[in-house]
Amino acid sequence: MGFPVTEEAEKLVVRGGAIDWSRLYTRADMHSVRPQLAQLTARLTTGLIPDDFIARIQKVYQDNLVDQISYVAEFMKIKGMLEQEGIVIVPFKGFRLAHDYYGDIGGREGGDIDVFTEFRHLGRIRELMLASGYVIEKAMASYSMEDLSLRAGEYNFGKWEGERCLYHFEFHWRMTSPVYGMGISFGDLSSQIVPGLIQGQSLMRFTPSADLLLTVMHHGGKDPFNELKYVHDVAAIMRRQEEIDWEWLLLQARRFRMERLIYVALRMAQEVFDATVPGALSAEVHSGVAGRLASNRIRFMANSLEYWHPWITVNDWLFRIRTRRGLHLKIQLALYIAGVAVRRFLLPARWRRKEVA
Repeated sequence: MGFPVTEEAEKLVVRGGAIDWSRLYTRADMHSVRPQLAQLTARLTTGLIPDDFIARIQKVYQDNLVDQISYVAEFMKIKGMLEQEGIVIVPFKGFRLAHDYYGDIGGREGGDIDVFTEFRHLGRIRELMLASGYVIEKAMASYSMEDLSLRAGEYNFGKWEGERCLYHFEFHWRMTSPVYGMGISFGDLSSQIVPGLIQGQSLMRFTPSADLLLTVMHHGGKDPFNELKYVHDVAAIMRRQEEIDWEWLLLQARRFRMERLIYVALRMAQEVFDATVPGALSAEVHSGVAGRLASNRIRFMANSLEYWHPWITVNDWLFRIRTRRGLHLKIQLALYIAGVAVRRFLLPARWRRKEVA
């Protein structure tokens, strides 16, 4: 997984007794780390791993690699189409994070093409995407531009072949819906957009500073670190921390009242993947509150994907609230989840409104 764990893994296999390989695969699938498991098992001594498990996990890796190459090609096609209209899109997460920080475009699971752009372009983007054979995501199909501005942070399109979605584009102009208080814009990120290359083709990309900020926003603020992949992304970016402008990153974190979320993310990356924490942030990262919140997420992440209980949902939202600053924002988040709970569990199905990002 990009870290010196091969020897330890061999010890676990040799000394750990019978391993439930089916359960191991299932958990890797739940945590979206099957490519990393494929890479790890391929480095272990021949004969330690059952042949059928190796074949199964390697097929996942190869299929994911093919998918990611296809996503890059489709992204380049859409990027070129939009550039002719003067519209810039910058990819984040997905294949670019894999390429830039994993060192292997197939080494990270991903099923979407996430990009950042400016809200003012969304009307034209919609026209061009529809003309290119895409359809608007069902939950957003009836939205006006005003609806999008008030209720969402991304505009999503899919291209289908029968029942199979070939490509799913998410055009972000902020991280998520306004209730989360993470309305970072293309303009906010403009100083962190630089030229880059992927598979010999040019594109605009984010710096490690912006990549880390956006990753923590998405994986911790929107999705509360409930998959191992999310923590691994943070650890992978942290391997290039000498390129991170911590002053800029923390300034943005303060703007969006999420400094504590940054510290918790770094604490989890250190505890789970032995990532190095900058000395200047050590006191905050190793504070008692950051430690308790990190331990809470690690505990729930280890167990909650295998079963469901209302307390898991409650804990997820408590984590979101506890890692943010500001009474108004905390009340806003609390009221929102209360509304979601009422709609989801108390209202008849026909009255429920699908929540969007």
